Amino acid sequence: MSPSASLREHVVHCDPLEHAGYDERPAPRLYSLSRTRQKISIRFKCVECGRQMEARSQDSGVDTKCPHCSAPITVPRIPLNPYSRPIGMVVRQIKAVPFPFPYVPQLVQLSVLLAVLAVFGLLFVTIGLVSQIAGVFHGLIADARKQLREGSAVERSAQVVSIAIYAALWLPFWLTQLPFSFIGSLWSSRRVSALVAAAVVLAIFEGIALYSPQIVKLLHLF
Repeated sequence: MSPSASLREHVVHCDPLEHAGYDERPAPRLYSLSRTRQKISIRFKCVECGRQMEARSQDSGVDTKCPHCSAPITVPRIPLNPYSRPIGMVVRQIKAVPFPFPYVPQLVQLSVLLAVLAVFGLLFVTIGLVSQIAGVFHGLIADARKQLREGSAVERSAQVVSIAIYAALWLPFWLTQLPFSFIGSLWSSRRVSALVAAAVVLAIFEGIALYSPQIVKLLHLF
C-alpha cells in the first residue's frame, strides 16, 4: 500500500476533556518521512514496525492505522505554538509597508511593527512553549481517560495513576498561561477591560524584574 494513499474512514473518540460524545472524522493522511512533499509539522514512528512518518498538525490525536504494517496508532498530540500565526501576520505587514516620500510615517509604522514582532518573539519562546507543553499533557490526560474504558480493573488503576501524574505536571503550565488566556477571552467581550488587564499584567512583570533583588532578600528573611 502506498504511504501517501488515503486511509479508510473510521470512528474517532473525541477529546473527553472537551466533548462528551463521539465524532466521525476521516483518517489522517500519513506520509513516509523521505517522501513528504507538503508542509507537515508532526514526525513520529510506528510502535510496531518502527517506520518514520509525518502527519499534518490538524490530525494530532487522531486514531488510525500505520500505512506500512496496518498496526493501530495514534498521531501524537503536538499543538502549534499560539504565537506562530500572529508572528506571520506581523511579518507580512512589515513586508507590505510602502515607502513613498516623506518616509516619516512609514518609518514610525515600521518601528512599531518591529517592536510588536519583538514582543511576539519573546512570547513565542516563553508563553508559547508553555502553552504547547500544557497541550501535550492535556492530550496525554485525554488519551489515558479514553483507555479507562478498556482492560481489567488493574490496568484501569494504572491509567488512573497516570492521569494523576500527568495532571500534576500539566497544572503549573496551565496556571502560567492562564492570565494570557483570560486576557484573550476578555478581549472578545470587553476590550477596554482586556487592555486594563494587559496593562496590569505587564506592570506586575515589570515590577518583579525591577525589584527582583529586594524580593529575593525579602524571601531570604522568611
